[in-house]
Amino acid sequence: MNTLTKQTRINIKNASKVLGVEEADILERASVFYLDAIEKDIALKREFDFLDYLSDEALTKSQL
Repeated sequence: MNTLTKQTRINIKNASKVLGVEEADILERASVFYLDAIEKDIALKREFDFLDYLSDEALTKSQL
């Protein structure tokens, strides 16, 4: 699964050399960071969806 662009691979290789860490470690850290951010976005979206649902329920009850 090599879906990284050539420039991204170059950036990872350069960062690896400068930081003195393995390229795999950089990819692992980046993945963990990104997945954490996505999880927060998903939780926020679920909260907004639930608030929309509650708002719809309140509107339906007020029209009865």
